[in-house]
Amino acid sequence: MVLVRFDMKIPFFVQEFTDEMEEAAIHVLRNESFVGGESVSKFEEEFAQYIGTKHAVSVSSGNGALQISLMALGIGDKSKVITPTNSFIASANCIRMTNAEPILTDIDLKDGGIDLSNSKENVNAIIPVHIYGNPCNFDSVKIFSEEQNIPIIEDSCQAHGAEYKGKKVGSLGDVGCFSFYPTKNMTVGGDGGMTTTNNEEIALKIKSIRDNGRKTKNEFDKLGFTMRLNTVNAAIGRVQLKHLDEKTARRREIVSIYRKNLVQDCILPENKDGKSVYHQIVIKHEKRDDIRKELTDNEIGSAIYYEKPIHKQPIYEEFGYKLPNSERFSKEIMSLPSYPQLTDEQALEICEHINKVIG
Repeated sequence: MVLVRFDMKIPFFVQEFTDEMEEAAIHVLRNESFVGGESVSKFEEEFAQYIGTKHAVSVSSGNGALQISLMALGIGDKSKVITPTNSFIASANCIRMTNAEPILTDIDLKDGGIDLSNSKENVNAIIPVHIYGNPCNFDSVKIFSEEQNIPIIEDSCQAHGAEYKGKKVGSLGDVGCFSFYPTKNMTVGGDGGMTTTNNEEIALKIKSIRDNGRKTKNEFDKLGFTMRLNTVNAAIGRVQLKHLDEKTARRREIVSIYRKNLVQDCILPENKDGKSVYHQIVIKHEKRDDIRKELTDNEIGSAIYYEKPIHKQPIYEEFGYKLPNSERFSKEIMSLPSYPQLTDEQALEICEHINKVIG
């Protein structure tokens, strides 16, 4: 196994490359079609089985998964879709790319998840985000959906394997969307994504839209894109999926080390009805900037997700949203190294430096 490190003594992120990944990629290059090879359908079958849905359809990115899912559900011009402002910008961009209007909502200060308590506007769909790998309060999402009779597209891009009340996220709504970008808990060796659903009609529409709206070999009956997942990426994804649970278990061990050794438990809480996969291990503290400086000065990486909520991004400021919880939240949060290859000793060293600031 090779770990590609980025600059620091304890980097925020390491890029994993294993012999098993290399062998899978070489096998495809020698034996399968580069596009639409057997490894793609096998990866889809295995991922659907893992999530607990009847269907999984691979695409070229998490962003693509979200956009195509909206299109498959008939979301478009004059539609409105609600989603939280504390997320990667793709959660809102996918809505605008279908010519629909994003309705951004505030968050729960406790964990950064979606808060629908003040959301009264009628919409055509909802995209809850399982932010940082922690499942959102899905009961409130389900109630909101049923009251308005609208579909749920789960943004599970950070939450591969996370559970809510015993079911994996991505199987709770009408469609689940996942990203395999290299920083995620599992990757395909580049960009990639997956949609999951129990609805065969939706799955068939997604398959068509990802392939330029193809109906048959020579007929196209809808608008679409070239958003397929390449075969080499799918083969690497199959390898990564096999090891996902063991890597998640290690992430949970790292969280336990942080919780036991920080003098203040400032790590965001896990959903009491769920199981987080800790894509990000996030602390929330008023001395956030001092903590980051202490870590940086000692060559320890950290990051902020997200420094600006979506509604404060230049492309969204025209909407004039005032969402105070998320604005306050963004000024106090930071993410610590959480990758499975982090050693106990490194986690303890990180705790020592944080305690120096907050102790």
